[in-house]
Amino acid sequence: MGTRKGKMNSGPSPFWLLLVGMWLITFRAQAQVLISGEVTSGGKPVGGVRVDLRLPGATGFLGYTFTSQEGKYQLRTQQSGKLSLHFRALSYKPVIKEIGITQQDTVVNIELVAGGVEQLQEVVINARRPYRIGKDTIELDVKSFLRGDERTVEDLLKKIPGLNVGTDGSIKIGEKEVEKVMVEGDDFFEKGYRLLTQNMSVQPLDKVQVLQRYSNNKHLKGIENSDKVALNLQLKENSRSRWLGSLSASGSVTEPLFYQGSINLMNFGKRSKYYVLGSANNNGVDAVSSINNLLYPGQSDEPGQIGIGVMTPTLIDYTPDLPDFDYKRTNFNHDRLLSFNTILNPSKNFKIKWLGFANPTKKSFYRNTVQEYHIEDIQFTNTELYKFHKKTDNYFSRLELQYDINTRATLTYTGNLGSLGRNDSGDLLFNGSGTAELTKTQGILTNHNLTHTFKLSPREAIVSSARWILQKSPLDYSIDEYYYEDLFQVGGIANINQHAENNLQYMGVTSHYVRRQKGGDYIEFAIANEYKDQELVSDFVLLTEDGSAIRTGGFSNQLSLVTNNTSVMAKYTVKRRKWEWTPLLNTGFVHSSLHTYGTTKRRENWLISPGLLTKWTLNPKGKLEAQLSFSQTNTQLMEVVPNYFNTGIRNFVKGLDNMATLSSSEGTLMYSYGNMLDKFFANFSIGYRTMFDYISNQSMISPSYNLTKQVLLKDKKNWSYNAQFNYYVTPLGGNFKLDAGAEFSDYETGIAGVGNRQIHSGSHNYGLSFKSVWRSKVNIYTGSSLQFTSFRSESTSRLKNTYSFLNIFFKATADIQAHLKNEVYRFGDFLSQTPKTYYFSDLSFSYDVKKIKTRFDISARNLFNNRYFKNAVITDTYRAVTEYRLLPRYISIGLDHSF
Repeated sequence: MGTRKGKMNSGPSPFWLLLVGMWLITFRAQAQVLISGEVTSGGKPVGGVRVDLRLPGATGFLGYTFTSQEGKYQLRTQQSGKLSLHFRALSYKPVIKEIGITQQDTVVNIELVAGGVEQLQEVVINARRPYRIGKDTIELDVKSFLRGDERTVEDLLKKIPGLNVGTDGSIKIGEKEVEKVMVEGDDFFEKGYRLLTQNMSVQPLDKVQVLQRYSNNKHLKGIENSDKVALNLQLKENSRSRWLGSLSASGSVTEPLFYQGSINLMNFGKRSKYYVLGSANNNGVDAVSSINNLLYPGQSDEPGQIGIGVMTPTLIDYTPDLPDFDYKRTNFNHDRLLSFNTILNPSKNFKIKWLGFANPTKKSFYRNTVQEYHIEDIQFTNTELYKFHKKTDNYFSRLELQYDINTRATLTYTGNLGSLGRNDSGDLLFNGSGTAELTKTQGILTNHNLTHTFKLSPREAIVSSARWILQKSPLDYSIDEYYYEDLFQVGGIANINQHAENNLQYMGVTSHYVRRQKGGDYIEFAIANEYKDQELVSDFVLLTEDGSAIRTGGFSNQLSLVTNNTSVMAKYTVKRRKWEWTPLLNTGFVHSSLHTYGTTKRRENWLISPGLLTKWTLNPKGKLEAQLSFSQTNTQLMEVVPNYFNTGIRNFVKGLDNMATLSSSEGTLMYSYGNMLDKFFANFSIGYRTMFDYISNQSMISPSYNLTKQVLLKDKKNWSYNAQFNYYVTPLGGNFKLDAGAEFSDYETGIAGVGNRQIHSGSHNYGLSFKSVWRSKVNIYTGSSLQFTSFRSESTSRLKNTYSFLNIFFKATADIQAHLKNEVYRFGDFLSQTPKTYYFSDLSFSYDVKKIKTRFDISARNLFNNRYFKNAVITDTYRAVTEYRLLPRYISIGLDHSF
């Protein structure tokens, strides 16, 4: 010990170490060059601008900083020669400035122009981490999440922990769906982003930004109380301002023949962006899975929005509902899609966005259903063997013009025009009797919106909008078999026809005032007026064998519902350290007129909907939210239909034949902990709702027909909970995810011959999954889920469905990958049959030739060649087992070329 101590004392003293260190620091500072300047916009300083110093053409940077509140910045460098400065900030177009460095200090002043992408504030950089965290932004490095088998953007997003991509292509973070997916700060499809994520190649991507507290209106950033989330895709430097894209094609090698082909062309420049998509397939892939988000865009909880969700009601729809099952396995289709989209910036103040697509498709479904009714003395079983063919022709265009009047005011026009055609045919064998069913509609839709935003000051703004909607959705329906002789007491009927006119016209104006106080308090006030005119004319006809028409009383309708609603909304948010309180009030006065067969019923009433929202930040990662509300709404068109309307084969429905107000109260408690990049993050919510007035059904049930009359009842109760827990386990190198949820309802229905029935329904969902992020040749994604459903009245029906999966990714070399997808379904069969387990496996191999940017692959679908599967469901009136026909096993070869 003594010797070691002596050696330590013989070293340099702390004084000399400090002196040498100071000398080195001074020498280094003398060798550095100072780069400084000021960043402004419209003559005013801009704070929080990120400034990167880079070598020309390089993606990495030599240093970075942010401008102060006065817009000033400083950077030091030892590098000399030619360099480039990159300036990026929220709501401003990025600027790149080439500079030459000598031994003298350099001053570079920059003027920013409005537009562009989200800023990165307070960035923390760790070279070993694949992300950067800012105040409102999480930036993810794409190459850190690539495993080699990704083709599209969606394939990449599925690999990022914390991003949940549903089977329908929707993207959620926790329980919150993203608003849009942008490319270089510009958005093509809003919530129809699946068109982009499911088709765009992953090759040109450099970064994925998760934008929190996102504002769709750039003037409201920092003012609006927003909890929205959006994604922004940043491209590699060499992928900007040039044409690039991908071409893919595949086909089966033996009968039956399945094919898929697509082409993506894109050019994302500073002043113009283009995205062209073409695809065709018959292998079950839905070419346009989010068309409704394009036809009916907008956000209801955003200042200046009006007319959201206004559309004609759907009268008949036979599209099968396949809960928790891969839709592509049952979709016998011929899908085609051509879409052209562009964003132009003719000047710094003017932006043009145009979207257009054509989507002619053909789909077929095959199902066999056994339906069992067992309600006291009502006991019978129906069987249906159904072949359904659906032909759709959708043509749609959308134009958006955005003009910045000045730095504080913007005028935006958005106009949609669509032709929506559908021609369905079905061959049905009902209880041994065959019929041909035809449904045809050729509708039009036009939707125009004009919005003006004026920023009164950095803390307050006024947003005003006017919207006009016109939609026509006519319907022709017919069957050539007569099932209703007991109902109508008429014989000799050869065909049954129903023609319906289903029209809507809407006009609305609104103005929102929003203000953010210095202490963080928030004020929002809005006034609106909405006029809606809906028309429904239905003509139900029995055609005799000699061609004469019989119209029965009570089965045709002629009505229009006209409403005019003047409403006021006010809310005030009080922020005090960790607490936030938001009382709000929405009240309106409604004039309603219901016209039926020359008779007019008028009604005037107030609608009052108060609420309270509170947030409590428990700690830097934990947040508790609670919401209480009382709401009132008036009945809609299909709820006031006076006579019966045929909704398909054996179902007839009629409304209240009068107008009414529905009232309800609701309470929700939510807790969230952490974020998507933490080792542990969780979300939990519990809710309770009482519907003081609700619309229920009184039914007359028989084997050949159901007559359902809507009635107004009191006190329906719902309560639910949802929980999601994500935990990254370091020793296992992967992320565990636990999902749990349940929903319960107490309500009342009526059945002729039985009387009113008290129904208690419940559903439980539990799921556990594990996704590995091993730095090895093998990775897995596995999990299992259970679903329990029950209905209790005079008897109890229970159902349990289970689902398990195991996906194995194998990377033999940097160029050769394999993917095995295994699924196991077990549906609770209960009609005197044993529950059956279904096994599915899909296998694919790919070889990536990087020199020619081409991937070759061979894949096999449905290896066990399952041709049918059964799905069991229960309701408050019947139990059913439906058998669906599946696409057979096939092997295909293909290629994917990027350019």
